[in-house]
Amino acid sequence: MSSKQKTVAVHAGSRLSGSKAVPVSPPIYPAAVNWFDSSDDLDAALDGKDYAYARISAPNTTLLEEAVAALEGAEECVAYASGMAALRSVFEAQGFRAGDRLVMPADGYGVTRALYKNLCATLGVELHALLMTDPAVPGRIRELKPRMVLAESISNPLLRVPDLRVLAKACRDVGATFVVDGTFPSPVGQCALALGADYAVQSTSKWLNGHSDALGGTVSASRERMAPLRAARVLAGDVLGPFEAWLTLRGLRTLPVRMKAHVEHAAHVARRLAESPLLERVIYPGLPSHPDHATAHALLLGGGPMVAFEIKGAGRPESMRFLEALKVGRPGPSLGDVCTLVMHAASASARRFTPEERAAAGIQENLIRVSVGLEDPDDIADDLLAAVAEGVRR
Repeated sequence: MSSKQKTVAVHAGSRLSGSKAVPVSPPIYPAAVNWFDSSDDLDAALDGKDYAYARISAPNTTLLEEAVAALEGAEECVAYASGMAALRSVFEAQGFRAGDRLVMPADGYGVTRALYKNLCATLGVELHALLMTDPAVPGRIRELKPRMVLAESISNPLLRVPDLRVLAKACRDVGATFVVDGTFPSPVGQCALALGADYAVQSTSKWLNGHSDALGGTVSASRERMAPLRAARVLAGDVLGPFEAWLTLRGLRTLPVRMKAHVEHAAHVARRLAESPLLERVIYPGLPSHPDHATAHALLLGGGPMVAFEIKGAGRPESMRFLEALKVGRPGPSLGDVCTLVMHAASASARRFTPEERAAAGIQENLIRVSVGLEDPDDIADDLLAAVAEGVRR
């Protein structure tokens, strides 16, 4: 089969072995338990060689894993009930001991920060939160010699774009495991494994699903790295359910086409917003004004599907009025839908940061994050600008 992403997205994860019949749309297999005429076959299935019990493996999950692995350019993928479960599984696979170090973004997703803070505190692991686009970070990685480094392809919510190639080399120099959360660009917008990551993580609830109707997460890597994660999932039981796997695979079929449109719309909306005198700044990696524009141009599909901006002179009350004034965009704490989703960063993605952590990351009360949808891009821009005007009206 072709390795081109549009073809891979449509056809990967289409058939289960053992049958000559291939349905165009794979059916949903809701059975949690299967039985066998042969005890030998049952015994083999309990080792994962067939489908005996859904906590061990299940057909819809398998098909989704095959499709995501193909898009990520990975040997294997393991799917989880949520993106947070996927991030936790990667952490637990590293065998952290007291005194080990972990490096992660200071300006990344607040829930990831909260999760890793708790896990590190329990094990006595040192957590170092750094701005991953700081030129000094590769040197800090070599100095700290961490067991694991986590980066985000595009940081949440400030849309900074680290050079994964540089970070990957620093990790290799000290033997650190390099994990990349590539949720914002999706595998279509960036293949983190090809840029040096050891693991690529996705919250499939976002762009892969594309319709806000199924939670999920995946980890993709080499077969050797994935084996302990798959074994641990059998014990932990955080497997993705059949309906969620089916919905996500259905969404994945159109991922390359959708992402192309999302990115084109985001670029158009960012240019329109940049003309407004009511905004302090517009943050979009595709704009020449973005501090990581050159890196984004080299490593991303266009400038990505996300836009952020700061409303001039606004605090939380003005930002809340802005959200309430939206007519096309929907105020919602997620991203990746066909409709435009808009959120106030300090109260949503950075909600679990302390005030000091938000200040260190540069997340202010006037920061708005937009997941640009498939509506007409001028309708999206007009709506955002009208809501901004309403929000700052005295």
